[in-house]
Amino acid sequence: MFEPALYEAGLTPAEAKVYLSCLKLGTQDVAIIAKDAKLSRTDTINILAALSTKGFVSKFSHMKDFFTPEHPRVIHKILLSEHTKKHEGLQALQQILPQLEEYMRPGFTKPEIAFYEGKHGVIAAYEDTLTAKKDILAITSVDDTEAELGEYMHTYYLRRKAAGIPIKAIFPDTPMSRSRQKKDEKELRESRLLPAAMLDMHIELNIYEDKVAYFSIREKLAIIVKSKMIADSMRQIFTLCWRMAEFQESIKKE
Repeated sequence: MFEPALYEAGLTPAEAKVYLSCLKLGTQDVAIIAKDAKLSRTDTINILAALSTKGFVSKFSHMKDFFTPEHPRVIHKILLSEHTKKHEGLQALQQILPQLEEYMRPGFTKPEIAFYEGKHGVIAAYEDTLTAKKDILAITSVDDTEAELGEYMHTYYLRRKAAGIPIKAIFPDTPMSRSRQKKDEKELRESRLLPAAMLDMHIELNIYEDKVAYFSIREKLAIIVKSKMIADSMRQIFTLCWRMAEFQESIKKE
């Protein structure tokens, strides 16, 4: 029933079978997924790795590896954001979204820690930030995101604004950061700069709801931690850096 639309979305028959098993089961280990999909453990491991690269599942580890399916609507957003040429595939997937949601395990929730690998995985993690109901707090290197995900990020900024999700961002002070800062109003953002010598980092932090997303853009790796205590603590750290950036700006003006 669902397989043809998933083929159009870019999955092989085996990948579609495993993704549907994951949707039905929720977060599970390889053995349980393989049993439901009626595939060998080795084949299932390889297929889950491919699905993770494409952004259809995420992985977290606690004594052993567990896999969680990405929500079908997030998958649809990922494909849209890539300007895929599979226009018919997008239409087919969109038509079965309500049925896929009903097929999902009741009470489905994401794990407390989710790992995303590869470009598609990183994009899937960014898509999760668009579920924020309030503002996002970010510390990021514009230079890295532009170099690795420039085309995607340009549409992401506008889609975030269209969703009404404001962001406060702290950037290392570079020419590219200053250029991005000039677009703050257009992209529903308030940003501040810290001297690059003070903020020489090449990872990105996004704090939203009760989650913290960590991005290592160059390594094409993202981790989302769902923890109110961690999120609240990271907000305090962000506030400290925000005030420090404000102080630096006041020194420059003087």
